[in-house]
Amino acid sequence: MFRLLLAFWVFTSISLAQQPSATPSTGTSASLERIVASAAQMPAWRSARHQVERLTILRDKALAQKNQTHSVSDRYVITTLGGPVDLVRFFGLARIVCGGKDRRASLMKEYQREKREVTPDDLPSNALGALFGEELRPYMRDTGHDLVPDLRRFFAHLQPADDASIQRNTYERLVHGLEPETTEKQRAASREWRTAEPLYLVSLLAPDRASMIPNAEVALHAAGLETRRIQGLPIVIERIGTPDPQAPPPRAVPVPEDGPAGLPLRPQRPGRAVPVPE
Repeated sequence: MFRLLLAFWVFTSISLAQQPSATPSTGTSASLERIVASAAQMPAWRSARHQVERLTILRDKALAQKNQTHSVSDRYVITTLGGPVDLVRFFGLARIVCGGKDRRASLMKEYQREKREVTPDDLPSNALGALFGEELRPYMRDTGHDLVPDLRRFFAHLQPADDASIQRNTYERLVHGLEPETTEKQRAASREWRTAEPLYLVSLLAPDRASMIPNAEVALHAAGLETRRIQGLPIVIERIGTPDPQAPPPRAVPVPEDGPAGLPLRPQRPGRAVPVPE
């Protein structure tokens, strides 16, 4: 009997070990992994001359996904700390900045180009993609550098939600922050999102952490990021501690002729000569 139970346990263990995992490991996004896997199968991925071509392939794969449906498609990575990320926008700005364009100028140009509604996923996705593109830029022409681990690490800090959590919620709730009982005024406000600060999803995806992370600003900080301004517009996302290129240079501090509290400095006595012993 014992041998039969042991044999059954071994068989079950081997069978389970051979089965593919239904969800990615902690810190990864199933939707991102599916987009990456699809892109990596393209011959153009292997023959790419630089990283911009690979970012373009990733964008095209995301663009092929459905946009507005009842459930969230693989066009989006839903994250606990960074809200919804539209991969079309993310990779679109990443390829522009990785290719050499100034990150802040590119974000401002995109902001000014907007002629339609700006929803909660738009500006944060632009800002995050531009940041990723700038950090990938040193490897732009190094086709031996695999950008996929960089991409996984970048999103891991934002803490992607798993498929089960995403499927329990609707597209409107996770991407636009809208509920069935949302008023028309609130719906209008969600179409006028003018900041890179993401939609707050902690209370929805990780309610046990909502008291410690009460708003989107704190959530972004928990990911090591913060918003910055261009011409007064909070449309940049930067890593905390990064110097602001728009900050004025520090002013030179003149050396006072007076001592503390305006007292005259005491003149220095000339040093006494020390006789050299014979």
